Amino acid sequence: MLSRRLLKQNTLLQWPAICRRVSQRVPFDLDEEDDKYKSFNNMYVEMFTPMDDVVVPQKNEHCDKSTNQIDEINQEMNELYNIGFEKLSSLELDEVVKNKGRFILQSLSTNPYYNLALEDYVFRHTPLENDFCSHRLLFYKNYNCVVIGKNQTVWKELFLNNLAPRGYEFLRRLSGGGAVVHDLGNVNYSYITSRKEFDRHFFSKLIIKWLRNRYPHIALNVGPRGDILLDGKKVSGSAFKISKGKAYHHGTMLINSNLENFKGLLKPDTVNGVSWSCNSVDSVRSQVTNIPLDGTECFIDTCVRGFQERFNSANVYTDKVPVYYCDEICTINEDITHTMSKLQSDKWKFFSGPDFTLQIADGNHELSVKKGIIVSSSIPETVGLSFKEFTEGFEGNSFSAP
Repeated sequence: MLSRRLLKQNTLLQWPAICRRVSQRVPFDLDEEDDKYKSFNNMYVEMFTPMDDVVVPQKNEHCDKSTNQIDEINQEMNELYNIGFEKLSSLELDEVVKNKGRFILQSLSTNPYYNLALEDYVFRHTPLENDFCSHRLLFYKNYNCVVIGKNQTVWKELFLNNLAPRGYEFLRRLSGGGAVVHDLGNVNYSYITSRKEFDRHFFSKLIIKWLRNRYPHIALNVGPRGDILLDGKKVSGSAFKISKGKAYHHGTMLINSNLENFKGLLKPDTVNGVSWSCNSVDSVRSQVTNIPLDGTECFIDTCVRGFQERFNSANVYTDKVPVYYCDEICTINEDITHTMSKLQSDKWKFFSGPDFTLQIADGNHELSVKKGIIVSSSIPETVGLSFKEFTEGFEGNSFSAP
């Protein structure tokens, strides 16, 4: 009898032929080139323009140059602004985070793995006292990436095969919520508070108040999910995490984002020929736009002033809420490194999502997947394969890994 390893090797050798046979009946080639699924704008919760309004310009040299110029300008502005800041050392970061007191922390790194790990580090080590006085506010900007919630199914949410060619990294974050596209024209903020004080609308309302005071001509309001809207379009989406007596509200603010480049990265809620049965969190669709500010630092500065004003009077540990800066080189430690390794691993990205059952070819085939492994299938040769391996067998399909 062949060993399980040899059986798997034999299956993988036959896999291209199996894929050709199945793909004749399976609509896996569902990327942005299909007119039905073109051009969707997205952010923190998966945000799509209505399908009737979707138009994707044909790729041409002029279009590529214009969209790349936005990214280049954002990169230059980010590098220019980050010159000359005094950054915390690893020991200083540890002391600031683990001691009681409020502070504001801005990461000068654009590495999304570091920034998400830093956020998690600050949250976990924020002290919890009966009279909570350790509110924290973090800011960070990530280079091009797409981030899904920890309770989402990656193949249901993303056109994975479109990410790498456009220079986008894929991450699964440690909090819930929906999918988001990040670039350097988008500011990520994270407000840490106690579970007792947590209110999903509280910090969004504060942001609107601070922006209105400084930019009264910008008419913002809070949506029913705690998102921030401008003329009915989202400029900021939100997600939340509650654990061990603490909570955080983190979100985005689109300012100079290259929205044209976001199109075709996230999937619509339904795809013909493919039916999902799972308990994963579905992203919410809506139109998005940039908020008309002069730059990302305008938003950060406005929030810093507002946060200091709001919390200074009750700050029993310092006279003024201090502002600190950090980056990956100066503050990396074993804890942050461990979390980064987890976020970068295939185990976390592809094998930690919810279990699901998938019907393909209008119900002609069905596969059940647990912890990323196909455990039952109407295609016998696929049982025991990872779903990642299964999808990579179909060239040009919408499930391909980056």
